[in-house]
Amino acid sequence: NEQSMLTFEGQQVQGSPAIINKLKSVGPVKHSVKTTDIQPSSNPNAIVIFVTGAIQIGGDNPLHFCEFFHLVGTGPGQYYVHNDVFRLNYGL
Repeated sequence: NEQSMLTFEGQQVQGSPAIINKLKSVGPVKHSVKTTDIQPSSNPNAIVIFVTGAIQIGGDNPLHFCEFFHLVGTGPGQYYVHNDVFRLNYGL
């Protein structure tokens, strides 16, 4: 979706093509999810999701991360990511 937005370590990127390019530029990653919390949004066709865990980027040591998603429904059981906020957690 062209209105979708990703904030990755403070850098905002808008629109599907730009978001895909940003995620590809990070390189190969491996996620290990520790917690997932899901809540309904004020929009009845949307949900919010908060994830914590560890991420390995390009074979480096794992780093703690947190990520927030706002998913908006487009039909029964169908969603797109309207907002995605990703941060590494240093010093834990």
